[in-house]
Amino acid sequence: MGWQEKRVVVRACSFFTPQGWAALAATDCGLFACAWPLENIGEGIAFLRKAVFKKREAVLVVSSLQEVRKSDLLGQAAAELLLFLVSGKVSKPLEGFPVDWSWFTNWQKNVYKVVRSIPPGEVRSYRWVAEQCGRPRAARAVGRALAANPLPLFIPCHRVVYAGGSLGNYGCGGEWLKRHLLALEGYKGVFAEEGKTFGGDET
Repeated sequence: MGWQEKRVVVRACSFFTPQGWAALAATDCGLFACAWPLENIGEGIAFLRKAVFKKREAVLVVSSLQEVRKSDLLGQAAAELLLFLVSGKVSKPLEGFPVDWSWFTNWQKNVYKVVRSIPPGEVRSYRWVAEQCGRPRAARAVGRALAANPLPLFIPCHRVVYAGGSLGNYGCGGEWLKRHLLALEGYKGVFAEEGKTFGGDET
């Protein structure tokens, strides 16, 4: 079987959000990657090309949001992402969209699936995620997996915080953006930086 027969088509689109540009990609099996917030379209395309390069039998096809059919997975996911970032509301939960899990390690899949189970408006600690994955002492490994999360918001790593009460960093845009996303989802808690703790351990 030749390379042309085996290749995976990764379809992508880019669009502007209140926080900056976004680029979203999917295969026939599910969502593949999301880059956001970005300063320009070119930054998003470069991110997606780098991600696709890791899967050598894949080819990237980029369209504008207007060119993507609203009835397919990519179009629906992009529309819901934009709706959430504009209004904080969704007609379908972002974590409910299918993901192409073939790109991840088993550990990443376990971590990401647990994180997708955290309801909007709630947070959990890194240690809690590790416990749900069957490795209660692997909180730092959870952090490393979330730092490599290729689908922010669809895999809602912003809902994971330090159990000691600190909000923690957020690779997409820092602590302020993590706080903003949690507020959009209706989280009512107060973090350690504001004088109240979330739990009792450090991770």
